[in-house]
Amino acid sequence: MKKDQLKKLTATVVNRLKENYPDAKCHLDFKNDFELLISTVLAAQCTDVRVNMVMVPLYRKKYKKPADILKDGINEFRNEIKSVNFFNNKSRAVISICESLQNKYGGKVPDTMDELTSLSGVGRKSASVVLGNCFGKNDVIIVDTHLKRVASRIGLIEETDPDKIEFELKKIVPEEDQFHFSMRIGEHGRLVCKAKNPDCENCFLNDVCRSAFKV
Repeated sequence: MKKDQLKKLTATVVNRLKENYPDAKCHLDFKNDFELLISTVLAAQCTDVRVNMVMVPLYRKKYKKPADILKDGINEFRNEIKSVNFFNNKSRAVISICESLQNKYGGKVPDTMDELTSLSGVGRKSASVVLGNCFGKNDVIIVDTHLKRVASRIGLIEETDPDKIEFELKKIVPEEDQFHFSMRIGEHGRLVCKAKNPDCENCFLNDVCRSAFKV
């Protein structure tokens, strides 16, 4: 697809997503940047529903800051999150994150991509989730499984590597729209353009999607 055609397609997709999902929000429950950071790390290869079930009571009861998790220690924290997928590795990552936050950032969550991705277990996707939802950064693309699937089906991307997809989309989605585009296309993936049995017939993008009725 030619560059001008791709940009025209992107503008159409961005606008229609805005019309249909104006209030799309993060599916992880959180009250502050610390909670979202930890939950985002735990949500890798695990459902948001499961992470919410496990972590929200813990945030309300005892994990209000990094020092609280460090006080419990890795064994107790591991026991608390044992119903989360890959809880062993994630426990080690969260403890490392809390140590960095406590020792390097005064217990606060940093607000830059470079600082966030320097934390154990925090990739660009997780960092973008925190930056967009907690720090009002609009120039972030959150490459989750839904965005990857939907953007590929529509024809917005050719890459398969998440980091390459991020920068591919950054070239065609306006900076001011990138975060909300991510949230909205993710919602579309959950509700309409599902991995199995996508509802192409009732999709508001089926006239511009290269994969409509062909998935």
